[in-house]
Amino acid sequence: MTPDEFLKVQRQIDDVVPKRRSAPKGWEPGVDTAKGTLTVEGGQQPPSDWSVVIRELGLDPAAWTVDESQPVQVRTWDAPGGNRLYYYRATVKPTSQNRAGEEIDELVRAAYRRRGKSRQNAPQRVSRGIVICLADWQAGKSDHGGVEALLDRLWALRDAVPARVKQLAKAGRPVDALYVVGMGDMVEGCDGHYAMQTFAVALDRREQVRLVRRMLTELLTEWSKLAPRMVVGCVPGNHGENRRGGKAYTTFEDNDDLAVFEQVQEILERAEGYDHVAWAIPDGDMTITLDIAGTTVAFAHGHQARGSGMPLQKLRSWWQGKMAAQHPVGDAGVLVFGHYHHLQVLQDGPRTLLGCPSNDGGSRWFEESGGPTTACGTLTFTCDADGWDDLKVL
Repeated sequence: MTPDEFLKVQRQIDDVVPKRRSAPKGWEPGVDTAKGTLTVEGGQQPPSDWSVVIRELGLDPAAWTVDESQPVQVRTWDAPGGNRLYYYRATVKPTSQNRAGEEIDELVRAAYRRRGKSRQNAPQRVSRGIVICLADWQAGKSDHGGVEALLDRLWALRDAVPARVKQLAKAGRPVDALYVVGMGDMVEGCDGHYAMQTFAVALDRREQVRLVRRMLTELLTEWSKLAPRMVVGCVPGNHGENRRGGKAYTTFEDNDDLAVFEQVQEILERAEGYDHVAWAIPDGDMTITLDIAGTTVAFAHGHQARGSGMPLQKLRSWWQGKMAAQHPVGDAGVLVFGHYHHLQVLQDGPRTLLGCPSNDGGSRWFEESGGPTTACGTLTFTCDADGWDDLKVL
């Protein structure tokens, strides 16, 4: 090949490789949710449908929107070849379905502003405790009002618990400790639990965890003021599992239902005024068993109870197996479980099984399969040396 032929080939290669266009610094196309900016190339007019742009940039239009109250900035310049380029910068913000946009540092600052009580005021012995069972939020579903309806229920729950504590005190049954237990399925997950799940979810997995983290931090910082002692626990559910092809493929403890409580624990432990809050996060077990004012109470999500029959029958048989195995759950006088989304109560001799309703608004997939619609709510009850009492769904 002669030098002239070589140069000709080089020029052909240069013509084939597309020229890289440069945008003015600070006007690169993309979206920055931390800064709340969205930058996009367009024609002589701004985009007429921002939801299309938001989706193309990798965000969910149901969770993010352009703030129409803010002006759209425009930048133009002449590119090589005489073409005029237009870039638009808009303000992007989370929708009401995506209120969970705060990150850890901001949540810590919020926790500082709502400090709890000092541990030095905590009683050495609890005379009566109230148990609050946070069961089956399944955050991220779109059914029956979706994320926005779930948030409305949780904001109402934030205020309902203090009202319940005051009501008990007025009735001559004051509590000196709160026991807040995550009963599993706090997140919906994105795949592998039922048909059409991936298509039906409104939030991806990271957004689901963020929503739960935000709301748990909000609830616990508010409720920590209600008593001189608070115990926070959790158990893993099936929707929090890491699944592939419909099956969990990591460890039992590799579960979003546990991870999100660990995150909130770290938030409150970095803040001041929460020394009176104790944590019961299982490691090497899928259950927790607590002594609540003299009554032993065990907590399990309930999906681990196999076999045929109604939920109470399956949980009763599973519990009997734990008794035979001399597992701590078998020592309990009360077993609380979730998973089945409906209030269920069975007194079995001296022992009681309590099934939690859910805060999930319901599942069309389950309803179309012949199941009933969920009655949303949060199970609460008290415990003292005489056993459980004061059952109420908030």
